[in-house]
Amino acid sequence: MMLEKTLRYIVLAGIFALPFIVFIVAQSLFFPYITGKNFTFRIIVEIITGAWLALALVRTEYRPRKSWLLGAFAIFVIIVAIADANGMYPFKSFWSNYERMDGWVTLAHLFAYFVVASSILNTERLWRRFWFTSLGISALVGMYGLLQLAGISAIGQGGTGGLTSRLDATFGNPIYLAVFMLFNIFIGILLWTQSWSKRADGTRLPSSIAYGSVIALDTIVLFFTGTRGTMLGLIGGALLALMIYAFSRPRTESLRLRSIAVGTIVAVAILGVGLWTARDTAFVRSIGFLNRLASISLQDNTTKARFMNWGMAWQGVKERPLLGWGQENYAIVFDKYYDPQMYAQEQWFDRVHNIVFDWLVAAGFLGLLSYLSLFACALWCLWKKGLDRNVESAAGGADVRQSNSGTNEFSAIEASILTGLLAGYFFHNLFVFDNITSYILFASILAYIASRGSIAKNSTPLLSSRRLPNEALPFITLLTAIVVWGAVWIVNGKGLAQNRVLLQAIAPQQEGITKNLDYFKEAVEYGSFGTQEAREQLAQGAAQIAGNQNVPDTVRKQFFELAMREMSLQAEESPMGARAPLFLGVLQDAYGDYAGAQEALQRAHELSPRKQTILFEQGANAQARGDDAGALKIFKDAFDLAPDFKAARVYYASFAILAQKDALADELLTPLIESGKATDPRIAAAYAERGRYDKIVTIWSARTKAVPSDTQAFFTLAAALYAMGDARQAIEQLEYAARITPSAKAQTDVMIEQIKEGTAQAGQ
Repeated sequence: MMLEKTLRYIVLAGIFALPFIVFIVAQSLFFPYITGKNFTFRIIVEIITGAWLALALVRTEYRPRKSWLLGAFAIFVIIVAIADANGMYPFKSFWSNYERMDGWVTLAHLFAYFVVASSILNTERLWRRFWFTSLGISALVGMYGLLQLAGISAIGQGGTGGLTSRLDATFGNPIYLAVFMLFNIFIGILLWTQSWSKRADGTRLPSSIAYGSVIALDTIVLFFTGTRGTMLGLIGGALLALMIYAFSRPRTESLRLRSIAVGTIVAVAILGVGLWTARDTAFVRSIGFLNRLASISLQDNTTKARFMNWGMAWQGVKERPLLGWGQENYAIVFDKYYDPQMYAQEQWFDRVHNIVFDWLVAAGFLGLLSYLSLFACALWCLWKKGLDRNVESAAGGADVRQSNSGTNEFSAIEASILTGLLAGYFFHNLFVFDNITSYILFASILAYIASRGSIAKNSTPLLSSRRLPNEALPFITLLTAIVVWGAVWIVNGKGLAQNRVLLQAIAPQQEGITKNLDYFKEAVEYGSFGTQEAREQLAQGAAQIAGNQNVPDTVRKQFFELAMREMSLQAEESPMGARAPLFLGVLQDAYGDYAGAQEALQRAHELSPRKQTILFEQGANAQARGDDAGALKIFKDAFDLAPDFKAARVYYASFAILAQKDALADELLTPLIESGKATDPRIAAAYAERGRYDKIVTIWSARTKAVPSDTQAFFTLAAALYAMGDARQAIEQLEYAARITPSAKAQTDVMIEQIKEGTAQAGQ
């Protein structure tokens, strides 16, 4: 009937539309590379799920078939739901935020997509068309990446094109582009081998050129993302697939193939050693991905940060091992078990950057095991043997034919390629984390494996004995349409509206800053999953205008009161998070409420006792309250946590100077002076406040010798010399700076003239 066909076409159109979301960059939304893709994914899945459900209730052939993967995926979703409900911040675990658009709601949509895709794409022809679509889109994305490489198109994360650039295409993040290409490279190889087996000798060249070109393009773009884990995942996954296939064939048939496989591994190993040996050459350094591969080391800052992250995550796992902390709650673990040696890294990690630890933290060992079961079941479906069947695989050929003796439902080469893909993807995720495009592709691969397995076994649909009459389809369609409309609004309506208003709240408004305040009020009133982001943006904005005399007192007061109220609510909703009390403390400090700030900052410190940035705020607050002894102790505590942290040393030293503890200040600064690293505006300001311009001269003289190109150091040195009454030496230093850096001559001439006229500013 026509209605049935229409519903089926709606489902198919939605499934085939999903790969196109990679092109969405929603500049009208906050986090444009993330939110547009995710909202579109959710809405499409909700629509196709509603249409599919109407079909499945009436026609059993549209229902999912029994599959290990279906059961494993369902169990995984249920376990994560339980973990989220019992986690530290269930609302965020369920809804996530704009930056990630993850959480249980996304997981549930992925499961719905898996069910629909594995049920509707029930022929090899449909799956091939779907993979063709994905591969074609990857080619278009790859071409855009080449435009970025050539400097014709801008790179989303900033920077210019060239061989040292890291491409991100329409993803805004090289990591996301890399894993997208990883999937499509293996998909291209799979399609190529299937096409090869179907075509006769002499007719394979055109398709080989087409597939080979796209695979080569995607590989080039993947490498120029500079994502090391994905590059190694591609290489390792490809080698694994080759080895599995070579050694899965009878020995008499595969001696040559095994020799090729072993030889390829040896060649890759030799290339790796050669790259490491040549790591310091100009050629390697001039090509971004080679330089990044050659720089892999246990001493690499990124590597060390990963290990520290994993160590902190393990502490959290030990505290809540069974069901974890709930999704989106690693930030709480990160703060609680913060390693002070992370000072040079991002201060607010919300991911472990390791899929094993991410799921351990989010859902404990039960969650991790259920996640790993997806891979285990996929591999089982790829390699298990079917008995008493004589079904020929769609790839054709004797290699893939089942017999009564029992052979694989997937051909050996298909199973090898897909195994290599799963291995490469898993390796990639050992160092980063998923995004919506990798989620969709992973769910698509699982749906493909489940569908192929069900087709081969001719599995019966679930609940096949029960169905509604065909005449009920119009009424069911109407009912599901109403449900879908409601679901789309509940899941996406408020979130989308809040997102747009938030973007307006942080943008300059022609009506003035009072209009920004109105938008902030509107944004927080939505109460959707962007509320925390809206509150934090509000608090930061309010703190920034605290001392701005161009803003009326009444407006600043309104900003302060609104921000205080909202951040207090955020602290109540997420009592274990250190961000809210820290934002509160900074806000109160900005408006002179030092006693209130002290209380808020102390709470932040209790939640994250070893994070130096919180201690810095506490020290500044103590200083503002006149508690010099307390401030000095706090800055000392921050310094003792990681003496190599320059900022901590500078804070401690600058306050020691103000406290007239010169011996302590000298002890702290001496290791930095000769290298020129002791120059900091806070040090100069502290010495200038005490009139110790001689100290400024000593420190900044060392800087001009160590880094002659630092023109600003000459200006600071000249100002200090002038303040000491040595105008002649000040002028000599400026003249020397002009000779070294001719472009600064105009500035030095102005200051020289001011010194001669006696109008130059003394000190800093």
